[in-house]
Amino acid sequence: MAEPQHYARELPTDIEQVPMVWRYELLKHLRSRRLYGSLGIVVLVVSLIYFVPPLTGNPYSGTDKDTKLFVSDPQALGISIPGLQLPSGVAFVNRSVVIQSSLEVFLDGNPYTSESGAIWTFTTLTFHGQNVNVIFFMQNTSGHVVTATYHWHRTSEQFATGFISFASFLIVICATFFGADAIVSEYQGRTGYLIFPNPIKRMSVFLGKFGASMTAGIMVVVLYYAAMGFLSIISVNGLNKHFFLSLAFALEYLLATMAVAYLISSVLKGTVGAIVLTFFLFLLILPIFDAVGSVSGFKSWWNLSFTGGTIVAVLSSPYPTDSVTTPPGTGITFHSYIPDPTLSAIVMLGYVLVASAISVLLFRRKEMLG
Repeated sequence: MAEPQHYARELPTDIEQVPMVWRYELLKHLRSRRLYGSLGIVVLVVSLIYFVPPLTGNPYSGTDKDTKLFVSDPQALGISIPGLQLPSGVAFVNRSVVIQSSLEVFLDGNPYTSESGAIWTFTTLTFHGQNVNVIFFMQNTSGHVVTATYHWHRTSEQFATGFISFASFLIVICATFFGADAIVSEYQGRTGYLIFPNPIKRMSVFLGKFGASMTAGIMVVVLYYAAMGFLSIISVNGLNKHFFLSLAFALEYLLATMAVAYLISSVLKGTVGAIVLTFFLFLLILPIFDAVGSVSGFKSWWNLSFTGGTIVAVLSSPYPTDSVTTPPGTGITFHSYIPDPTLSAIVMLGYVLVASAISVLLFRRKEMLG
């Protein structure tokens, strides 16, 4: 009778162990319902930001019918058109984006078109540093009532800014939920007694945990951007041209905050302390440097919370610049600093490398006590 053969089972390599830890850590996030809670926050915030403005009388698009236009003298407004004849009158259309094909102008209630001998031009120009919609009238319309009907919508920049301004806060929530107690919980909950004796290097454990935390965070952030992008398309007829650049900076900011959260988790001995410190570090402590700098006149380019402002700043076109204002009667000069995109990307990458390296070093040396 042939003896049964026993085959030696080969242990997975260090690299093969990383996705195993990754998978089980992601399942742990699902069991703890933190991921579901984060996704619920996304749904709630998106719903509030999207529905509250229209419900309070600030829709994203609409149609203005028989809106009275106030025709002014272009010379009195300081408007000049180099190389062209100065029009007889100019009227401002106070909407973000006016669909030119829908624009109809009426003079005393009658259609004011080329068929009736009218000559007017609609254009967008820069007036006092802002883009405005204007109608140039070549004939004198004094003594007449001029009205217009048109479809309009907000700019994609205005729409996106309202949503992306919450992205930094959402990223901090992800770093707190998925990274703040990732390391310290193994010691406080004594689960390290089950993991560390196994033939697996702590480097593999760290990479698997960090990968799972980033996966959960990316799911939340991408879902938020996807929802905002979809609503932007159906509400203002398109995406902001820097939408994906903002998403890239958001993911890098998530990577940097997650690395710092893991560093805190490697240093502290309690999960509550790690969670509280991570949350308030990004929402209260680090922003204090930005607030002090705006009054003192120094730019905290090295501050991680300051670099996170790039997520919103890149949506603006042209890109905003630093400015200085002194409100009347205060005697205090306020500096408004804007993060540089290239420098911010380098600073965030530096946080990732330094914080991760220190976290791995501490994790490898930390022992189970008690």
